[in-house]
Amino acid sequence: MPKRLSNRKEKAIRKLGRRKHRRAEGRTLVEGVRAVEAALEAKAPLAALVASKEARAEDARVAALVRRAEAASVPCYTTTAETLAALSAVASPQGVLAVAEANVVAPGALAEAVLVLDGVQDPGNVGTALRTAAWFGAGGVLAGPGTAGLYGPKTMRAAMGAHWHLALARAADLAEALDGLRRAGFALYGADLTGTPARAWQPRHPSALVLGSEAHGLSAPALDLVEERVALPAASPENGSAQRTPSVESLNVAVAGGILVYEWLG
Repeated sequence: MPKRLSNRKEKAIRKLGRRKHRRAEGRTLVEGVRAVEAALEAKAPLAALVASKEARAEDARVAALVRRAEAASVPCYTTTAETLAALSAVASPQGVLAVAEANVVAPGALAEAVLVLDGVQDPGNVGTALRTAAWFGAGGVLAGPGTAGLYGPKTMRAAMGAHWHLALARAADLAEALDGLRRAGFALYGADLTGTPARAWQPRHPSALVLGSEAHGLSAPALDLVEERVALPAASPENGSAQRTPSVESLNVAVAGGILVYEWLG
């Protein structure tokens, strides 16, 4: 049976809503029925599961999650719906959340196919990039300076469980990390508005693909180190399309990243 959530544990979980405490504790929150189901299915390193008494009594999926977590030796706790809502970062919590260990490796531990996020600031885009990388079988994701937190609540929601299928790393010095990958035999590619059209791209492996921010593109360190830039040309007569150039500024970085990751690994 789940134990009552103590005040001490409640305070510890509440702190995980702030990035500095997630980094210090090496833990993050997994929120919602489907997200906790995905974590349990992937045998993610869960340190605790918390369910509201109301959800456990009224929602069969929440009750089943508690049983599965207990069977997996995950410590389970119960609390009121009001307390769980206070712990949650979502507007309409589903009555269950989990505390997971945030597994971050050194950049040198990444292997095979690495997606690099170079100053991608929007956590939704970061989460979508993780989800895409996991879907197409990338080995890991490396977050450079200026990139949204890999384990922030919005990133976690957008990633839809991808965290448990990837090696994740951070780099305070992107040039050093990219150079380390290059010296380890990785080919380095960068997404850019100009460069080899994606359909003509012939990536080598192992390799890393760098996605820059929507506002600024690739940073100077990435531009200096990538051996080839890869582009997604807009529709125009110049590239064989019968359509005129569209009147949009650019593709969303997560959309562009998804297309390029498919060309790279799909």
